[in-house]
Amino acid sequence: MTRIGVVLGSTRPGRRGEPVARWVMNEAERRSDADFELVDLADHPLPHLDEPRPPSLGHETTPIALLFTLLGEVVAWSRALAPLRQVTQAA
Repeated sequence: MTRIGVVLGSTRPGRRGEPVARWVMNEAERRSDADFELVDLADHPLPHLDEPRPPSLGHETTPIALLFTLLGEVVAWSRALAPLRQVTQAA
């Protein structure tokens, strides 16, 4: 039988997705053509996603969230400078 995961994707304090996930699971119980499973990301260790506000706002409160933000900036700068590296290497 087909298995479908309903992902409750927020791990932030005060998340609001639980009522939606419960509604989806209640609707899914009416079906007999697939097995549905609730996958709650809060049940998995994802400390970089435990920030009260999105890290994109720049208000990280945990060291791991700050690290992930800095790594994202490094990747963005690396991509931005890639054309420049190609020009200097060609010269």
